[in-house]
Amino acid sequence: VALSHVAWAERADRDRPTQIEGDRCVTEELKQVSVCTGKVVLTRGTLRITGERMEVRETPEGYRSATVLAAPGQLATFRQRQDPARPGIEEYIEGAAERVEYDERSETVKLIQRAQWKRLENEQPRDEVAGSLITYDSRTSTYSVAGGKESGSDGRVRLILSPRPDGAPAPAAPAPLTPAPALNPAAPAAKK
Repeated sequence: VALSHVAWAERADRDRPTQIEGDRCVTEELKQVSVCTGKVVLTRGTLRITGERMEVRETPEGYRSATVLAAPGQLATFRQRQDPARPGIEEYIEGAAERVEYDERSETVKLIQRAQWKRLENEQPRDEVAGSLITYDSRTSTYSVAGGKESGSDGRVRLILSPRPDGAPAPAAPAPLTPAPALNPAAPAAKK
């Protein structure tokens, strides 16, 4: 299942520094890898990822990727504000799973095992998705969901899509079709 909603991740987040906190962190400069444990938190503007263990890698081009694992019995979390699309509506995307994989270059988030994803408008849940694997692409505002046999799960994907709220503008009606004017109007008849 793949769905799309027109809202994009907060563009200003791209220009913000990445901050990582935890109880303990070890960095290998030559390999450009940092491993943090103990209530780890990664923030970058409005982006926030939390878990028990986080491994952050940096490419030679400066892009980062993070793999975050939850504590046993818990879920790692992801949350990011979306660029404003409608006046008066503040929209967030948030998710949770046993494992969260974030890729800065492709602007994707993978939620793996017991995955949950929500779109919030003014902190109220609008759309909700659950499955074994949810991949969210913030550049295209598209997510895909896969089911899978997990403990206590029938392996099916679950989607809850809210109706358009009262007062929201309906999609514009298509323009009526009209015949096109002749591409080459008839040339005046030649005089004899």
